Amino acid sequence: MLMCAGIGSPGTLAEVFRGYTGDRTAPQLIADDQVVTDTPLPAIKGSMFKLAGGSGFQRPFELATLRLRNMTEVLSNWNTYVPDASYLTQRGGTFLFDESGKLLYEHRDRNILGFAANMSNPLSFLQDL
Repeated sequence: MLMCAGIGSPGTLAEVFRGYTGDRTAPQLIADDQVVTDTPLPAIKGSMFKLAGGSGFQRPFELATLRLRNMTEVLSNWNTYVPDASYLTQRGGTFLFDESGKLLYEHRDRNILGFAANMSNPLSFLQDL
């Protein structure tokens, strides 16, 4: 819980706030005609996010809504996703291997919501490969 509050987890709070404030450098996550379900909230049409800022970029509350949907999925299937609670505090990361198993790229994030060096464009590391 302390890590969720940003203690000992640099960048966590900034990433949480990015989910609520949006990110004009990141792509739009929810299509305007898409309906988001599977959250404790009523179904939300993607066009509702236009009211918070427009289209064509990650709009305010868009990422937070997807995180809520993911959290609902995980909590609903907790024993499937977390069969061994000793890994509960494992932080995010990205690893890319070639067909022979050689590690081509590695990013080990220091916060609990991160998994890429550039969270606005997580696959941008591929340009360097």
